[in-house]
Amino acid sequence: MSHVTVVVLAAGKGTRMKSKLIKIMHPIAGKPMIGHVVDSANKLGFDDVVAVVGYQQERLREYLGDRVKYVVQAEQLGTGHAVLQAAPFIDAHQGGHVLVMFGDNPFLGPSVIERLMKRHIESGAAATLLTAEVTNPFGLGRIVRDPATGRFQQIVEEKDATPEQKQLREIWPGMVIFQREGLTDVLRQIDNNNAQKEYYLPRAFSILLEQGKIVEVAMEATEYEATGPNDRIALAEAEERFRRAILERHMLNGVTIIDPKSTFIDDEVEIGQDTVIWPFTFLQGKTVIGADCKIGPSSTIVASHIADNVRVEQSVVEESYVGAGCRIGPMAHLRPGCELEGDVEVGNYAEMKKAKVGRGVKCHHHSYLGDVVIGEKANIGAGVITANYNGIEKFRTEIGKQAFVGTNVNLVAPITVGDGALVAAGSTMTLSVPADALALERAQPVVKEGGAAALREKYRARKAQQQQSK
Repeated sequence: MSHVTVVVLAAGKGTRMKSKLIKIMHPIAGKPMIGHVVDSANKLGFDDVVAVVGYQQERLREYLGDRVKYVVQAEQLGTGHAVLQAAPFIDAHQGGHVLVMFGDNPFLGPSVIERLMKRHIESGAAATLLTAEVTNPFGLGRIVRDPATGRFQQIVEEKDATPEQKQLREIWPGMVIFQREGLTDVLRQIDNNNAQKEYYLPRAFSILLEQGKIVEVAMEATEYEATGPNDRIALAEAEERFRRAILERHMLNGVTIIDPKSTFIDDEVEIGQDTVIWPFTFLQGKTVIGADCKIGPSSTIVASHIADNVRVEQSVVEESYVGAGCRIGPMAHLRPGCELEGDVEVGNYAEMKKAKVGRGVKCHHHSYLGDVVIGEKANIGAGVITANYNGIEKFRTEIGKQAFVGTNVNLVAPITVGDGALVAAGSTMTLSVPADALALERAQPVVKEGGAAALREKYRARKAQQQQSK
C-alpha cells in the first residue's frame, strides 16, 4: 500500500466526562483511550502518526512520547480546523492516503481500519467514510444517502435533521480516509457558517462532491465498534465491553477463567495455555503469565513476568519476575524489583522488595526482606527482618546458599550471612556471619519471682492515692 499518514484528533476536552482529566486520557482496560487508538494504527504498520493536541497536551506528550508526531490546535475551532493543523505532515508526501481517527474510540481497531482501507482502495474514492448502523442514533450525525443510487449525500446533525432524517440509523463514528492529493486545499475551503462558528470536517465531504469527486460510505463497523464513551456511564459500559472481549480472547487461547464477571485483565497482558485465573484477580500493565499457572483468588499482578507452573494466591506482585514452580501466598507481597528463581516459596504475610532470591528458597511467613540477595535453598524463618534503611540510605543484605536464618532475627544491613551459616532465633545481627558459622545474639534472660504481683500492687496503690487526692 502507498504511504499512509494517520491524523489522530486529540485536542478536545470532552466536557461531558465532568473531569479535570482530558477525555482521551481516561483509561479503558488499563490503557488510556488514545493509547488504544494509536496502537491500532501501529499494529497495521502505520508509523507516520500525527496527534493534533491542544487541551492538556503535556499529559498526552508525556504518555505517547515519541510514538507520534505532534501539531498543536491552540484554539479548538472544529474537526476540520484540527485536521488542517497537520497540513505540513500531510503535504510532506506525494500520493497515498490520509486516515483521520478520533482519539476517543478504542473499539475501532485494526480489523475495522483494514476493512475501511480495502473499500477505499477498491472504490478509488476521494474520501471513504466509515459508517455503522446503531439502535439508538439520538444525538449523532446521520448519513443521508441518495434514495435512487444509495450514494452518500451528506451528514446531517441531530439538531438540523428533519423528522424523516431522524429515523435514519446509519451514523459516522469519526473515521475517514482521504486521497492525499488536494486534501489540504479542500480543508482550507471549509467555512464556519454555522451556529457554533466552527470548521467541521464533514463540510470537506460536501466540497469534494461539489468538485465532482467520489465520496464513498463503508458500513464496515458494528454498533459495538462504532460507539465510544462520552460520559462516565458510557465509560463504565465501554470498560465492561472491552474487558469481556479481552477475557474471551484468552479463553479461546486455552486459559481457564473461573468467573469472568469478577476477573479484570488489561489489554496488554499475555497468558499461557492451561493457566487458571480465579475470581477477584487483577492482571495489569504489561504482565506475562506462563502456562499451567494458578492465579488467585484475590490476587493482583502488575507489570510482572510470571513463569510456568506458578501459584499466586491472595497476593500482590508488582514489577517483578517469578520463576517456574514458585508458590506465592496467601497474603504475600512482592514489591518492585524482585527476582525469584525457580521453586521459591513465599508464604503468609511475607514481603519482599528488590530481593534477588535463589532457587528453592523458603520464606514462609511474617517477614520483610528488602534490598537482599538470597542464595539457593536458604531458609528464612518467621519474623525475619532485613533492616535495610537508616532513614537516609538503603543498604544490602546477602544471605548465602543453604543458610538458615531462625525466627525473629534482625539482620542490620549492610551484612553478609555466609553459605551454610545458621543464625539462631531471636538474634539481632550487626556483624557479618562467616560460612558454616553459628551466630547467636541474645540478652541474658532475667526472671524476678513475684515481680508481676509487685507491679500490680504498686499500680493499685498509686491509683487509690490519686482518687483520695480528688
